[in-house]
Amino acid sequence: MKAHAEARVISIKWRLLGLLLVPLSLLLGIGLFIDYRTGADSIGGVYDRTLGETALAIAAHLRDANGDGHIDFDLPPQAIAALRSRGSDTVAYAVRRFDGSLVDGDAALDFSLPTGEQTQLFDARLRGKPVRVAVRAAQIDRTPLVVAVAVSTHQRDSALRRILASIVLTDLAQLLGTLALVWIGVRHGLRPLRSLGEEIAQRSARDLAPLHDGAVPAEVRPLVHTLNALFDTVRGAARAQQQFIADAAHQLRTPLSGIIAQLEVLEREPVSPTVRQRLQALHGACKRLAHTAHQLLTLARSEPSATTHEDFGRVDLEPLVAEMVAHNLDRALDAGLDLGAECAPAQVMGNPWLLRELLGNLVDNALAYTPRGGRVTIRCGRDGASVWLEVEDDGPGIDPAWREQVRERFVRLPGSPGSGCGLGLAIVDEIARAHEADFRLDSGSGGRGTRVRVNFCNN
Repeated sequence: MKAHAEARVISIKWRLLGLLLVPLSLLLGIGLFIDYRTGADSIGGVYDRTLGETALAIAAHLRDANGDGHIDFDLPPQAIAALRSRGSDTVAYAVRRFDGSLVDGDAALDFSLPTGEQTQLFDARLRGKPVRVAVRAAQIDRTPLVVAVAVSTHQRDSALRRILASIVLTDLAQLLGTLALVWIGVRHGLRPLRSLGEEIAQRSARDLAPLHDGAVPAEVRPLVHTLNALFDTVRGAARAQQQFIADAAHQLRTPLSGIIAQLEVLEREPVSPTVRQRLQALHGACKRLAHTAHQLLTLARSEPSATTHEDFGRVDLEPLVAEMVAHNLDRALDAGLDLGAECAPAQVMGNPWLLRELLGNLVDNALAYTPRGGRVTIRCGRDGASVWLEVEDDGPGIDPAWREQVRERFVRLPGSPGSGCGLGLAIVDEIARAHEADFRLDSGSGGRGTRVRVNFCNN
């Protein structure tokens, strides 16, 4: 249903063109009809005048030489032959007395008597072909006559077709030219909207800076102002969320740290083995609770909605790696692990606190799952336009079938040692996405262990 609804969405550009095309097409049709009728009337008038003049010329060459009512047609045969053929049209004439008897011409051309002195014009058919007929009365001495001239309509129809074709082509060219100008105008007019859309599309989820409305049309400025108000509201909500997370972290860590410190003191007191065992179990549970609370707060803070563009800046990875090695060196020595670093100068645009948490979770996992005598190596560097951060160990590794699942929250590999909560790699994945980075899980050198690499693009 959603895909079907999206398929029916029409852009403003096509909506404007559609709204303009309908009235323009209607105006084209009206213009074609008016132009055609005007042209047809003009051509018809010219042909009718010519036909009437032909009938008048024939009447002018009728003679009653002896005054006995015998009518002669004094045109020579060559002129009569020329009269009967006019280009591709065929001309027929007939001269009759008022009683209908034929004086001269084509007997097939029959007509009704005229009702006045003016030439009468009408359409008819002669031998099954359409013709235009002109009929007028003539008086030769005392003999009343009727002269009729018929011409086929081939030339007139051809002229009308040429005029219609010319009108159609001209009006279509004007319509297409108008639509082209409208298309260019609409595209140019909508350019600020496209620029605004591109500006919004290029933003990350954390960039909530106000949109510039300098080049935005007046009709769209209320939308831009509304979006800026929404960005301001979201920015305020993100700040409130960050403050809540900070307050929650403080409220959780302080009492938990106090409980753990008290338990450590109690463990040093002389108590029975049963009580000591229970104190150690309670101590371990509180430490796991503190770790889980820290992980949950870190996960909440790593979400894109919890950070804004102002929280990001240039971060040097080398000092971050050195800090992480120094922070975990005692733990590595106690576990019998070789913790080292191989770094090259590299900078990324990021949030220092989140990057520290990302690297801390990767190192924590590597130290937790690598057996005694193993190696854990932290690396950073630049490869072309991409900056990368990597942690590699030679522990048991992660089965390829589980490499996507372990990114999810609260997912742990079957048979994993320790008491983790399954949030470490989920936090890494969330922080990587907040930095628009690529987070990959692979096997380590020689197919042993795990290599986790985070590639930061656009740095």
